[in-house]
Amino acid sequence: MSPARPQRIALLVDTSVTFSTMVIRGVACYAREQPTWQILLQPRGVGQYSGVPHNWDVDGVITRVMHRGQAAALGRLGVPVINVSRSRVPGFPFPQVVSDEQASARLAAAHLIERGFRSLAYCRLPNQPNYQDRMGPTFERYVRERGGTCSLLTEWRRKLRRQSATLAELERWLQSLEKPVGILAWDAEQGHFLREACASAGFRIPEEVAIVSGEDDELLCTVSYPPLSAVDCGSERVGYEAAALLARCLAGEAVDGTSHPIAPLGVLARHSTDVLAMEDRELAQALEFLRKNAYGPLHVRDVLRQAPLSRRALEQRFRRILGRSPAAELRHLRVAKAQELLAGTNWSMPKIATAAGFSQTEIMNRVFRRELEQTPTQYRRAARSGKVN
Repeated sequence: MSPARPQRIALLVDTSVTFSTMVIRGVACYAREQPTWQILLQPRGVGQYSGVPHNWDVDGVITRVMHRGQAAALGRLGVPVINVSRSRVPGFPFPQVVSDEQASARLAAAHLIERGFRSLAYCRLPNQPNYQDRMGPTFERYVRERGGTCSLLTEWRRKLRRQSATLAELERWLQSLEKPVGILAWDAEQGHFLREACASAGFRIPEEVAIVSGEDDELLCTVSYPPLSAVDCGSERVGYEAAALLARCLAGEAVDGTSHPIAPLGVLARHSTDVLAMEDRELAQALEFLRKNAYGPLHVRDVLRQAPLSRRALEQRFRRILGRSPAAELRHLRVAKAQELLAGTNWSMPKIATAAGFSQTEIMNRVFRRELEQTPTQYRRAARSGKVN
């Protein structure tokens, strides 16, 4: 009996940015579990969305569908297509696997608010066709619900009556914002452009303007000075789940053209947000000490030794500024660290508990149930299936 013909999967994703290369890794990870899969891949730059090469006889496609002509050509192939772009071309309901932009926006907003920012802003310059922004509205709503103010570059730019913005115009927008300000940039490219505008306008990062990118790119974020904090969108998981969805299509299962969001893993904190934007210097001092030492054998009494405040005064200031007590902030930091490790590593539960500052695995389990209403194992399973709230 002759061996089964391999299933040839065209992976039409750019290979020049971190998000896309991690998507490719995720697809490759799934493909290793499928002995009949053969991945077809060519180097591509950002925005280079040529179709499937004529000499490729493919059974399925994973790609970023952004343009009508591209979508029409893919539709004529007569094979399953999985879209890993945030765009959705009207009339072409390809199944879509994407990072959860709304969850990313909430993570970025919480990251900035926890650093004391009450003046926040969102920076997006439209450079992607057939895209509906979900990040900006979610970011603004999250900020306003917590008593902050939020400025949107999109609203300011409407006065210009055109789509693009020059460096000088971005500088003028920055000058209009109340300082200090924490800004979410839609992606790393726009975060890098924002950093250039800050440098040109003379604003210090992170003291006057703190920047977090809504999507990590190892090159752009780290070549920036200072390096940019960014949301880890779980892009490798996007690739893995896109491949799994394609496998279902190839097996003959009916898959509708809905979006399948993948939960982000957390915020990669770098120097662009390494600041506490609060006038209360005693509280800032105590909070900085707590955050630097949260994953060791730390107690609230250790924090008290770092600030000339009584326990009652410290509690009151924590609750007024952060909305929770020092002990609750310590639990919050440890749970967040454990969540990051549960989603991003295969470590055992005892190793994660120790790394996150819990003295025992049982204590971590109890805190998870109380704070998140689920066990660490349930959280890990949900994170890996992209179903984390």
